[in-house]
Amino acid sequence: MNIAIIGLGKMGLAIAQRALNAGYTVYGYDPNNQTARHAESLGIHILKRLTDRAMADVSIVWLMIPAGTIIDDTIAQLIPIINKNSIIIDGGNSLYTDSVRRAQDLASKRIAFLDCGTSGGVHGLEHGFCLMVGGTQKAYQDALSLLEVIASGGGVAHVGPSGAGHYVKMIHNGIEYGLLQAYAEGFHLLHEGTYKNLDLYQIAKLWNQSSVIRSFILSLATNIFAQDQTFDNIIGTIAESGMGKWTVDNAHQEQIPVPVIETSLHVRAESRKTGGNYATKLVSLLREQFGGHPVNRKT
Repeated sequence: MNIAIIGLGKMGLAIAQRALNAGYTVYGYDPNNQTARHAESLGIHILKRLTDRAMADVSIVWLMIPAGTIIDDTIAQLIPIINKNSIIIDGGNSLYTDSVRRAQDLASKRIAFLDCGTSGGVHGLEHGFCLMVGGTQKAYQDALSLLEVIASGGGVAHVGPSGAGHYVKMIHNGIEYGLLQAYAEGFHLLHEGTYKNLDLYQIAKLWNQSSVIRSFILSLATNIFAQDQTFDNIIGTIAESGMGKWTVDNAHQEQIPVPVIETSLHVRAESRKTGGNYATKLVSLLREQFGGHPVNRKT
């Protein structure tokens, strides 16, 4: 089967490599020439433009590009050239209502659409991704062989109709906001609270041994504290993708309280005004560890 990956950043390239390693013929497109050349060196067939004739031989097109109108613009370019009965998968962080609209529009053109919440960050290449898929059962089954090689073992599921994949990923990211904030606040208190000079590496490592708060995030914190516990050269501003806000907006619409997630969102916004504190520095470093997100450092 021929597939195409549009967007060869950290996660897009990892998805392409996992498919390539599983025996798929993988085409790729990225407007960044250096990124495209690197992908080509790995065995990916690079397309010079989205409308390359090779796209007519592709069964599945996987979009790994930012949310917003760029998704619609890309799909509009693909529609005239890809085969009918092919599948477009949006693996980025799109707003779920946009995914519902896109699925309906593409269905009228006999093109299937799956919205695929994708989690795994920079570790996805080695360990596989967690894939939360929305769309028709038929499209899911048709794409399942590809989804399974991209996912970790047991890391793919059809979670509901169109939009559900991105909705589940949105809530996933909202939970992530709260978890990061809770860990960061706890370590902030350990660092500057009643007892001074506690070894945060030792504590994080200890907690990750059968403690009820052990987790992948805590293992990443352990890695961070092994290198540095002062964060003197870190600026504590935290960026966000928008999914946390979408989660809170949806909660307000449904009249469901989400005070932890909402507070973590406010903390991030405040950090961009004030430069943050020890806790926001740790959140920023954790985001770098699992997602490759940039950290602002003092020069």
